Amino acid sequence: MKTKESTIVSDQERASNSMMTSQVLFAGGAGFVGRTAIRWFRQRHPSVRVLVGGRNLQAAGEVAQEVGAAEAVAIDLDKPRLGLSDDVTVAAVVMLAPEAGLKGLSYAQDLGIPYLNINAAVTEIGPELALFAHRATAAPVVLASHWMAGAATLLALNSAKGFESVRSIRLGAIVDEQDPVGPAAIEDMERVHGAAPAALVFEGGRRVWLSGDAVKGKIESVDGRSLNATAFSTFDTVSLYAATGAPDIRFDLVNGESSSRCRGGAAGTEIVVEIEGKADGRTKRSRSMLEFKHGTASLTGLSVVLLLSSVLGLGDRDPARPGLYLPELISDSKWFLDELRSGGATISEDYK
Repeated sequence: MKTKESTIVSDQERASNSMMTSQVLFAGGAGFVGRTAIRWFRQRHPSVRVLVGGRNLQAAGEVAQEVGAAEAVAIDLDKPRLGLSDDVTVAAVVMLAPEAGLKGLSYAQDLGIPYLNINAAVTEIGPELALFAHRATAAPVVLASHWMAGAATLLALNSAKGFESVRSIRLGAIVDEQDPVGPAAIEDMERVHGAAPAALVFEGGRRVWLSGDAVKGKIESVDGRSLNATAFSTFDTVSLYAATGAPDIRFDLVNGESSSRCRGGAAGTEIVVEIEGKADGRTKRSRSMLEFKHGTASLTGLSVVLLLSSVLGLGDRDPARPGLYLPELISDSKWFLDELRSGGATISEDYK
């Protein structure tokens, strides 16, 4: 009879064997975020082979040649198995491009391997949830379409540990107007806004869709400037509502000059989280800030790799079992932030 312990060891051995013989497929690996994700992955996991998937085989080949232990493959998001032949061995599917047909998710479920997606907006998640519900035990499915693939949510949750109860969470993000986030990222944001011109927030414990003047807000940047912002619908809002129960949660976005560039440096990206709640019987407030001088694509790529490492069980971690995961359910916030720091992020917290 199998014991729980022997089952866990068996799962770990299968994951280890799979990683030695299979390859991680980065679909959209030749894009801005894809390139940075693969570079971070190669730096952290030099022995794991990579498939750089893209429509442009030449561009994918350039990435594969640059990082080594990689192969470029042409993929078609509208075809079963993403157009790949049956003899291609894959250990995980990382979907970095908008995937309207969900062929990558079905592919991962067919193979029983992890699937990670960062491009499903909160307003269009229904098909992913239905596919998962129909095959809930097929594979680990990670939906990480949060800001910077979970960086904002995990920054907020780490700060929330200092509270007994949380009343409000205000998140702000600044994308520098000179940040080369790439055309796919801009198109993705425009798609989200076009499909749902209102912004999802929580007010008084109820979900509310803001429109008109109600979407206008303010963000205090890392260097103390007050910037005009616009409410933005992200998965962070719903993740934080589920995790903390805070009745008031809002995410605002600014496209302007980053604090890094104001200081004469490169176009960086930054996240600010302000929390109000109760601790030791009194009102307490915190302000957490994350600044990344390498920009949004690099921060997103690094976050993707950290989540991927968690779901695959790399670095002496246990691989995830089949199920539906969000970033906060697959990675510990302190570990995640420490890894971001090791990648160049500056993170600070201030409690009052």
